[in-house]
Amino acid sequence: MTPEKQINLRIPGPTPVPPDILEAVGRPMINHRGGPFAAIVGRITAHLKTFFITQREVMAPSCAGTAGLEAALVNVLSPGDKVLGVSIGSFGNRFGTIA
Repeated sequence: MTPEKQINLRIPGPTPVPPDILEAVGRPMINHRGGPFAAIVGRITAHLKTFFITQREVMAPSCAGTAGLEAALVNVLSPGDKVLGVSIGSFGNRFGTIA
């Protein structure tokens, strides 16, 4: 996209897709069980460990948001624990339902 044709909408969406992303989307997909994918996940995991300042395992699940919320809860709560939840919308309501 030439500079004179660039559009900067500054809105949540839809927004123009940067050229490097468009180029990446045009590449062939890789096997999620193959070596190249494992290498990518390994690099991402290493960066996440640095980001979270941990030497422990870091998990980046490929799942729906509800599964991520549930994973967060089961790692900090035990069966029978009491939970105080404050919600300001549907995501908070869902979090409370899962808890």
